[in-house]
Amino acid sequence: MAMSVNRLSHERSDLIMEELLEKRHLAPIYGERTPLASEIEDHLVIDEVPHVLHTGHVHINAYKKYKGVHLINSGTFQSQTEFQKIYNIVPTCGQVPVLNRGVMKLLEFS
Repeated sequence: MAMSVNRLSHERSDLIMEELLEKRHLAPIYGERTPLASEIEDHLVIDEVPHVLHTGHVHINAYKKYKGVHLINSGTFQSQTEFQKIYNIVPTCGQVPVLNRGVMKLLEFS
């Protein structure tokens, strides 16, 4: 989604997660590189508002509370890859997000 919607970027995965919640779907852009199974029921629809939406694909830590939902994107333990260098993506290394009873903190392992 970061490459398809102008105001979104890999560095702001919290905004991407907001968009997923607004669209109520985990893959709201049909076609392109997002394969969808041809099933009767779409299993990627967000029916109920979750307490937590946790993603991690872009390897950059992010946290935001949006309309009562904790949005968390995990970093990585891997240094910047060649692919990430091409797109100027700088990963967050060695930090683990922990949500405990509604309180968010980062554990440092670097």
